[in-house]
Amino acid sequence: MARKAAGIPNARLDRVSPDLLEFDPGNPRFGGAGTQKTQPEISEMLLKEPHLASQLVDSLVENGFIDYEPLVVRKKSPTSDKYVVIEGNRRLSAVRYLRQHLQEYPLRKSDIDTVPILVFESRQTTEEKKHVRAYLGVRHLLGIREWPPLSKAQFLEREAAAVGSLDTVLKEVRLTKSQARRFLIPYRLLMKAGKEIPPGEEFWVLAEALSRTGVKEYIDLETNDALEITAYSKAKLTRVLEDLYGPTSPDGNRRIAAKRRVAETRQLSVYAKVLASEKAREVLHSGKELSEAAIYVDTKAESLERLEKLVRQLKLLINKVAPSSAKARRLRDAVHELEQAVEAFVEQNA
Repeated sequence: MARKAAGIPNARLDRVSPDLLEFDPGNPRFGGAGTQKTQPEISEMLLKEPHLASQLVDSLVENGFIDYEPLVVRKKSPTSDKYVVIEGNRRLSAVRYLRQHLQEYPLRKSDIDTVPILVFESRQTTEEKKHVRAYLGVRHLLGIREWPPLSKAQFLEREAAAVGSLDTVLKEVRLTKSQARRFLIPYRLLMKAGKEIPPGEEFWVLAEALSRTGVKEYIDLETNDALEITAYSKAKLTRVLEDLYGPTSPDGNRRIAAKRRVAETRQLSVYAKVLASEKAREVLHSGKELSEAAIYVDTKAESLERLEKLVRQLKLLINKVAPSSAKARRLRDAVHELEQAVEAFVEQNA
């Protein structure tokens, strides 16, 4: 029997068959990947990486569905007997999988014929929508079951558009503007430029890059207090996206990751310094490696350290390919002489 949910106006607790529950294609967790999929396709998508709902199946087999953590749903329509899941899509996917494969789990605690739900009506009041946002914000923006950055950005963008104020939404979900900036700015920049959103964790590479002053200044990025994009260079942004993700393939369907110039996020600090130097940028965008372009932004101390490192590596290579022999002696002697000369030069110029 349904009962009122304590502390949440116009919401009720109930138990229903999982067959009456539907996935929300626009759920921020999906990063936009669910909007063109059928209900069975969404369920299958959630079982795999990066969502891994399949990992929840063993817990359902051993414990059943835990009553104190209901799925949060809304009525599909005032006259429908079905519900759309606002929170708990992964758990619903795991429940469906288990119910479709009961014969594989003879020791299961329950067939999960019903699941607990927290129901909001299909036509929610402003106050009810506020409660839902606060609930999702605490769980998924602040770390209890944290969404990936792209999902956070899409959630904030959607809710800010619905409410008409980003500040209002941030207050409700208890997120600071500096926290929101890291994932909302790259999302809004890509949307404004009409660029494809990098999937999954790849989105965070751009977010990390834009936290570097050299990258922001290179693309002439300007934002206002509402975290709206007020100015940027589309041509320079295109160049940065090629550096981070690789150029677009001839058919335009994908990025050629093997040709990107920044292979790891730990290289972003160096990349930002390169972009801040006209000479280093020219070297990088002429087709050279990031490490070669970085030479032009090294301090004197960094250049001397790089020189010593290169000589040590050269010595190792020579010892590997030219082991002790009369024929190799001349080469080894030359490297030894170079090593001594570099040591003397570094000592004089340190």
